[in-house]
Amino acid sequence: MTTQLCKSICFGVAALLCMASLGIAQDDVTGVTVFIQCTQPDGGAISGTGVLVGHDGYVLTANHVLGKEDSVCRGSPGVADPGATKLMIRQPPPIVGLDAALLQFSEQVDYPFVTYCSVENWMIRKPIVVAGFPGKTQTGAASFRSGILSTVRGTPKGVIETDGQTAAGMSGGPVFTKDLKSLIGIVIGAQFDNSGVVTYYGILPVAKLALQLGLTESSAPCFHKTREVEFEPGKNQWRGGDAVPLGVSIEDGVCFLATVTGQFNDKADSVGVVVRDGQYELGGENHSGGQHAATARCMWYE
Repeated sequence: MTTQLCKSICFGVAALLCMASLGIAQDDVTGVTVFIQCTQPDGGAISGTGVLVGHDGYVLTANHVLGKEDSVCRGSPGVADPGATKLMIRQPPPIVGLDAALLQFSEQVDYPFVTYCSVENWMIRKPIVVAGFPGKTQTGAASFRSGILSTVRGTPKGVIETDGQTAAGMSGGPVFTKDLKSLIGIVIGAQFDNSGVVTYYGILPVAKLALQLGLTESSAPCFHKTREVEFEPGKNQWRGGDAVPLGVSIEDGVCFLATVTGQFNDKADSVGVVVRDGQYELGGENHSGGQHAATARCMWYE
């Protein structure tokens, strides 16, 4: 995490200086991005990508990555190394007709996994990151490529369009929000015209699979409609007493004082936005009696 020193914005005869570690922390999503190789009955192999969606080792991928019904699939989280793969067990199809499949690692350990969020109509043109293991990768490392949600309405097969360029071997790979904290969908592949030119890259939103697969929903939304944090009435106001949690972490945004009212007749009176356990709070001290009040504003990071 990149760290920089900041001051909380305080007010009073004796203003408080508060120090906080500030930076946008991005979860390590490499470990949940899974290289998959499925050996076919004729001895051939299909390579693709998946994403860990459960601590029991459940991996979501595109159905066409599996190939034939009696293929044998193996996978390795975080690296495209056929020598490091482990056996995966094919699970019943989540929804018939959708290009989605569920595998599970046979090794019984506790796996990291990513939570999901739903795509809504207003999210069109919002930035995303697609991930996967392109064919014949030279380093074995996952490839991360940026794009936008070009459409939010799905085709009859549930696919929506993006300009996030993917390549062979990335099918089934995760589609993350820009901050890499939530899963939006999986890579399905590219659509070509008769001349072989790509017309669009397709992804399958995972929200419609959530109930069948028991996926865990993210505590944070995919995106914010505006950079300004929209507070419920009174949720960003302090009128003396205990500090008011603002519900924004130092990783997600920045908060500051907007208005201050009151007497502040004692040199120890103060009010400000401070950081406690990585979360912004609005509060202060009232030693002189009378009314003390303040409001705060917060802005999400883009």
